[in-house]
Amino acid sequence: MSDYVQRTDRPAMSEWIEQMAAHFEASEGMPLIAGRVLAFLLVCDPPERTAAELSLALAASTGSISTNVRLLMRLGVVSKTTRQGKEAALYRVEEDRWPDLVRHRMERVTGLEELTGAGLRMFSGQGERARRLRTVHEFYQWLAGEMPELWRRWEREGKPKLRF
Repeated sequence: MSDYVQRTDRPAMSEWIEQMAAHFEASEGMPLIAGRVLAFLLVCDPPERTAAELSLALAASTGSISTNVRLLMRLGVVSKTTRQGKEAALYRVEEDRWPDLVRHRMERVTGLEELTGAGLRMFSGQGERARRLRTVHEFYQWLAGEMPELWRRWEREGKPKLRF
């Protein structure tokens, strides 16, 4: 295992993992360690890792790894498997579930259309307040209208073809 860690503990890879973690923290509100785990699982070889291996590779406590792996499992982007004869569970990234994660996030974002619509009904005819709310509502209305076609296009055109 130490050979494995040495092969992956390159400065460029460590920096990339940190950039990914920072991105997930800023865009998703994800803890840094969860972003590190996710980034590492995206590129590690072999693709399945135990909590102890993740802890060693990412220089994080096993408790922190376990907590954040559970978060990633709830999001559906990491899965847990067990193997007969192995004590430790194995974790792997579920790259095919990524669109589901993004779709769920987009549904929450476009759900603001309903809230801003309710606000518009409440403040109708109230000048500046209604204008500001209408501006935001129109954006979310547009975004909600675009999402179904975007997902249809993904189903039609965007799903990756395996390229090895």
